[in-house]
Amino acid sequence: MFFKENYHTACLVALRYIKNQQEAEDVVQETFLYLWEKRNQLEIRQSLKQYFLQAVKNKSINFVNRERKFHEVINEELDMTLSADSDENFSKEELAVLVSKSIDKLPSQCKRIFLMAYVDGLTYNQIAESLGLSKNTIKTQMGIAYKQLREHLKSYFLLLFVYPLKRILR
Repeated sequence: MFFKENYHTACLVALRYIKNQQEAEDVVQETFLYLWEKRNQLEIRQSLKQYFLQAVKNKSINFVNRERKFHEVINEELDMTLSADSDENFSKEELAVLVSKSIDKLPSQCKRIFLMAYVDGLTYNQIAESLGLSKNTIKTQMGIAYKQLREHLKSYFLLLFVYPLKRILR
């Protein structure tokens, strides 16, 4: 009941910081789950609603900061890679072949989910609904795909930012 009553307000708080609705909703749900799991350890000295909304705000700010840092690191590494690889003329076609071969090595369900996300542009919720699976299963499968693709393509990983994956897969 508490979650239902405060969900919309919490999403609005998260959206002030996170400009993507799905990510904002995920942060709200993660915050609520965290509070529920830690409910016996927390000492709340204000109203539960205020505490929850403050926690959503803090998690949203942390999310934005992590995203910003991630993009800064990627941009720095990309700049270094591009300057180091400027002598090599690695073509988009060669990268497409490597990516395709790496995707083919994924387990069948993992591959299907990955392609639905990247080629078809479906959200995790849409994939889960389409396949009759939970959103957490989709997240887990995507995590497996990312891990295996990173391993297979580690030498070329930063080039994937130069040639966006969606363009390579089409």
